Amino acid sequence: MSPISPSQLPSMIVFDLDDCLWTPEMHELPGLPEIPIHGNLIPKGVVGLQVPRYGNRDNCTVTLYDGARKILYELATNPIYKDVQLATASSSLEPSYSYACLDGIEILPGLVIGDMMNYNQIGRTGNLSPDKITHFQQLHEESGIPYNEMLFFDDCNWGDHCERVTKAFGVISQRTPHGLQWKEFETGLSKYQQQKALP
Repeated sequence: MSPISPSQLPSMIVFDLDDCLWTPEMHELPGLPEIPIHGNLIPKGVVGLQVPRYGNRDNCTVTLYDGARKILYELATNPIYKDVQLATASSSLEPSYSYACLDGIEILPGLVIGDMMNYNQIGRTGNLSPDKITHFQQLHEESGIPYNEMLFFDDCNWGDHCERVTKAFGVISQRTPHGLQWKEFETGLSKYQQQKALP
């Protein structure tokens, strides 16, 4: 991707959580993930959260996809993104688990994912439903950011949320069917630049 200037960036980048930023999905966990798993963050930090009493069994430890970790690190450390708002839009069946992961998994030592997020719309109760349109309505209302200045990443494995919010509001979106990868991040930014360049 060619060098990008701050004026070419979206005002808000929105991430789905399950199967986009991390794996496994929250509803697959047998309980609340709360045991920190330490790894190399230069120096070490919390790279995952594990459900107590279940050890290393499958679907008991939540970790970020490698691409998602690299992208969140880039957003946290590259000053070009300092004015970009970050948000989540997740129809998680277990919002409390999602918030535990946001508040527990670090990107840099002492900087958890939740610290980076300006807005969170997680769940499918109250004003939120399984349809991500409701999440974006809330994000727009809270932030005042126009829909066409948002960029959305979603795995779309349980319905094409990207197509839904693009058709409904003009949100630029990028599918991440195997978890967010660096190439998909670049593709999403390129799509946004191309759309904004149209007359």
